[in-house]
Amino acid sequence: MTGEPIHRLQEANAGRAEALHALRHLPLKIRQGLTSGEYEIRRRSEGRFFEAIIYELLRSVAAAHGGIARLAAWGADAPPPSKTKQGIRYSRDGGIRICSAGALAAEIDLLFADTEGRIYFGEAATTHPPPALFRAEVERKRALIRELAGEQPVHFLYISPTQPPGGFAPLFTGGGSALVRPDLLCCIREIADVAGSPRRRRQLPHDRVVDGSVFFQSPAAGGGYIQRFFRK
Repeated sequence: MTGEPIHRLQEANAGRAEALHALRHLPLKIRQGLTSGEYEIRRRSEGRFFEAIIYELLRSVAAAHGGIARLAAWGADAPPPSKTKQGIRYSRDGGIRICSAGALAAEIDLLFADTEGRIYFGEAATTHPPPALFRAEVERKRALIRELAGEQPVHFLYISPTQPPGGFAPLFTGGGSALVRPDLLCCIREIADVAGSPRRRRQLPHDRVVDGSVFFQSPAAGGGYIQRFFRK
């Protein structure tokens, strides 16, 4: 399954501008780690940067082509953490969490819906997790999101710089897609000169970005969270 948003995301340009926008989501320690000489520190920072630039590309696709109806806010765009016990709530760093029966049940990297009403959730990874455990985790998250979506079908998107292993194949039959973007980590070179500089986490207006807590409501009820924030 390959919908228009995924095709657009595959083709979306990524350069210095997109990389700079991605930096706004990352705390200073993570930004400094992008140019660290220590492999483990750099690897962890690259993983966070990869998530951030994918989110920024989704924002760009939504603005330029209109194939995305709504995108759950993430990172610096996220609202303050809430104490909701059922549905979407945010971590302190803007991560998207799913709560069920009063407990934290899962965390996902991306959540968006296209203009045909299809709901997607995504996981962005620079290193591939063990296939069997990951497949079980994805299906558990899919079930949680489907419950929030009133049992609508929920599509899965896996994004990585390298081809996923063969053990991931069951995820991509019928209700899932893989997107490979080896160029995105190369964007770090574009911003190496400023990666470690102090940078304020700031929200940017976007009329398709919504608070995750209203993502599963009608578009009219959800509105554009970031736009509403800037009108306050």
